[in-house]
Amino acid sequence: MRRSLTGRSAGLLGSIEPTGACSSFAGVDAAPLGGRAGSARGREEVAKAWMLEILDSTPLAEASEIPVDWLASEAPELIADILRGVADPVGGGLELSPDGLERISELCALLGPEAPVRLPRDLAALQALLIETLRAEVPERRIAGFAHSVGRLASVFGDIQGQVSEQLVTERAGDPASDPVTGLPGEAELHEWMRILFAEERRYGHPFALALIDVDGLRHVNQAYGRAAGDRMLAAVAGVVTGQVRTVDRTFRLRDDELCVLAPHSSSSATRRMAQRLCDLVDRSQTADGPRVAIAAGVAACPEHADDTQSLLAAAEEASFAAKAAGKPVEDL
Repeated sequence: MRRSLTGRSAGLLGSIEPTGACSSFAGVDAAPLGGRAGSARGREEVAKAWMLEILDSTPLAEASEIPVDWLASEAPELIADILRGVADPVGGGLELSPDGLERISELCALLGPEAPVRLPRDLAALQALLIETLRAEVPERRIAGFAHSVGRLASVFGDIQGQVSEQLVTERAGDPASDPVTGLPGEAELHEWMRILFAEERRYGHPFALALIDVDGLRHVNQAYGRAAGDRMLAAVAGVVTGQVRTVDRTFRLRDDELCVLAPHSSSSATRRMAQRLCDLVDRSQTADGPRVAIAAGVAACPEHADDTQSLLAAAEEASFAAKAAGKPVEDL
């Protein structure tokens, strides 16, 4: 049960002094940020409230794994970074300082293998805490400013989540180099992103889907025109794919003639429509008198078709084979 924030934790945002970049709260005037604003005590109070939220959501058997020392020493500074990002009147989000990034790295290391699951949960608790505290301090007449600030807060936490996920994937995948032909990440990164999405689906019920895209005819291009021509064709196809998918989608190169698009918060039907659009666009983008390729895609989704990495990839591969056998550009199970 979430604790009320109208008592000790009310006024915490008022504990951030309106100096420098924190002089306003993205559309909310500086008045609600007066008082003890910016003091070390104010940041510590927010960190304490966050620690209590984490304790509330953690099973007793796992309580010893909570990084209490880190929360006590580093959380106040992380909170200051977040509030500076919210108060910034320009820019789309927060870019953490090197020290901030180091703090996030330390927290990920302390959480260990459970970081992909626990860190988003804990950051969501901090976000909710800041929103409730802000609501308690902003007068009702400034509701538009409050809404704008909440939007900025969501942007800041979205940036942090993105940086955290990127870091986790890079570290767990062994910091591999990008594919030299397409510039895309490879299979190791795909598996790590799927690990994160499976954890989100199990905890929050967020579905996701993937499309395995086979570039049919690439081998013929290599044989007839040389490997360099085949590489240029593959790079062009990869460029079409990455340019058309959503910003939250991720594209990977797996084998010589296979790409994969991972689509968070998406269903098999939505991903199938996306894959169909890609197939049509690749076909229209080629000239009639030059070498040509076609793409066929197999789509599979979690939890609809599978709930582990190998099974989901196998389902998508089976659908890709079915699409080629049926002479269709896209198929799912």
